[in-house]
Amino acid sequence: MARRKTASIEGIMGLYSVYALILFSVPTLGVSAAIGLLAVFGREGPSDPVARSHFIYQQRTLYAAAITALLGVILIVIGLGVFVLFVLAVWTLARGAWGVWRLKADRPIDNPRHWLF
Repeated sequence: MARRKTASIEGIMGLYSVYALILFSVPTLGVSAAIGLLAVFGREGPSDPVARSHFIYQQRTLYAAAITALLGVILIVIGLGVFVLFVLAVWTLARGAWGVWRLKADRPIDNPRHWLF
């Protein structure tokens, strides 16, 4: 399979922007993730297969992070929330970095609906 030029991927700047919001979600305590969630919420996404796989991956990352963050905040009452939020932070950073790495290499996310990578 021939490598494509990055500029040919539909909506690449938007994809990089959402990945930046995902990566900045930890230091901003979720504020940038909320903005990223608004950016991907309810949109159909691009038609290009590579861009579409990244878009679905970003949606899944942000939706799962929002639900897990809410659960972590609730679980703080019984002392388990800090652990849940820590694991969420590591998971979010890892998924964001993986996505940027794959996008930079002009490669799709192999299984964008998978929970890990």
